[in-house]
Amino acid sequence: MIPFYSAASVSTADRAAVEDFGLTPEILMESAGRGAAEVLLRLYGKIGWTLLCGTGRNGGDGLVLARHLLVAGCEVTVVLATEKAKVRGENALFLRAFESLGGKVLESPRIDGDNFQRLAGTHTGIVDALLGTGAAGQPRGECGRILSLLALGGEPRVALDIPSGVDPSTGETWPTAFRADLTLTFLAPKIGLRVMPGAACAGRVEIIPIGVTPAKVLHAGDAEGYAREDAENDWPLPAFDDNKGKKGTVIILGGCKRYRGAPLLAARAALRAGAGLVVLVVPECIAKTVTLSLPEAIIAPASSANPQELDYETATRQLGEWSNKGATLVAGPGLGRSDTSAEIVRWISHEWTNPVVLDGDALFFLPGRVKAGLSLITPHEGEAARLVGKTARRVSAFRLKSVSEISAIYGPTLLKGPFSLCCDGKRTAFSLESSPALAVPGSGDVLAGIAGMLLSRKLSPYRGGLAAAWIHARAARRLSLEKGSEVGLLATEVADAIPGVIGELLSPGLSREAMDSLSSLSRREG
Repeated sequence: MIPFYSAASVSTADRAAVEDFGLTPEILMESAGRGAAEVLLRLYGKIGWTLLCGTGRNGGDGLVLARHLLVAGCEVTVVLATEKAKVRGENALFLRAFESLGGKVLESPRIDGDNFQRLAGTHTGIVDALLGTGAAGQPRGECGRILSLLALGGEPRVALDIPSGVDPSTGETWPTAFRADLTLTFLAPKIGLRVMPGAACAGRVEIIPIGVTPAKVLHAGDAEGYAREDAENDWPLPAFDDNKGKKGTVIILGGCKRYRGAPLLAARAALRAGAGLVVLVVPECIAKTVTLSLPEAIIAPASSANPQELDYETATRQLGEWSNKGATLVAGPGLGRSDTSAEIVRWISHEWTNPVVLDGDALFFLPGRVKAGLSLITPHEGEAARLVGKTARRVSAFRLKSVSEISAIYGPTLLKGPFSLCCDGKRTAFSLESSPALAVPGSGDVLAGIAGMLLSRKLSPYRGGLAAAWIHARAARRLSLEKGSEVGLLATEVADAIPGVIGELLSPGLSREAMDSLSSLSRREG
């Protein structure tokens, strides 16, 4: 997985570059600014830029960038978040160099709001070099004022290292945070660039070298990003002698009169992801519909007097029978919140011994950790809030902290949402795939089905949750590209797009063993 770093780790790396390798701060900043200029010229050509430069090293990086853009033929204006006479250290050196080449410098304390907006409109792009990874808390003073004036104006919008107003270590944001289309981050990726809500401010991210090998100055990451290479390694390769018994058995427990489609979506996703057997334990009111809609699944009605909901005795008996066959359970899609549902979830918590994914309404009754090491819970922010006694808004604002708190109580947790987070109490990672097309009814049921299939193939809940989130988001993005829109996609369509993504991952590995066998057969016959 790709390591992501906190502000403290990056600060330690900067010191090591200076103290252990003799690279001065000026050299590091010159490398950063020059590298950023190369990317902007490659992406946008010789357009005009307004650079907003703070008083720290991030501002120095911006001044170097301004000089290189100016030399390349761009029209450049630097707006300092202070008076020129107060610029110190390396920044004073870079400011003199920029001005000596004819660069235009303005002092933001002398610019009122209306003039600032007009200035922003005179150039094509805006670069945020106000506050770097060393800044903490709400942007204050002149930097805070500038950010409050940036609601309009400037395209593209580019941030250096981290958008100002985004916490680099957590992804937490302040209301005035700079919203970038592109973030050029230095040396290594920061956690806040891919944890919401900071990720929404970062846009596209490119890493800029600063003249030192990252491995020489950086240690283990503080969090990890789950990428395509990880999904390739984690996804089960099909073998030439596979049968359905070897490809994993997944039980989907859920459904009620109101939520008839949820277990069907989870089952469809598990099958599309490659499960060998999928068993639906559902109320009688759903059984016939499921049989017609998904004949590939095994239907196990669990109703008695009330056909609208699951019967406790029947459901737990069937779960016990499939547990003895080594099945993995996905419990909760459309389950409902009846007293019977509560009893079944309690039974699962105490009696189920195989891997289990708990989703949807099962989380409403979750008493605590379920079979440590074997369970995965998959809450969205509202469900997560209830699990830890917080509001959904607070979970949304503090996703990294929230997933850690939930995992400490309930075990491995996949906090769904953009760049879904997974934590097992020791490690935290996030999927580097995300798609707004997933914000549709039934999307979470599809994700639960994928995760159930992966756990049935002996992937750990931690890796299984991450792999499921990556495949889920990739399927939505692939489908969006095919349809030319991220709007109006259905969860069923996302489930049906899963095989295409798996083909992406496993090709040419998808049929490597089969092709080897066929090739040897052909040689024998020839």
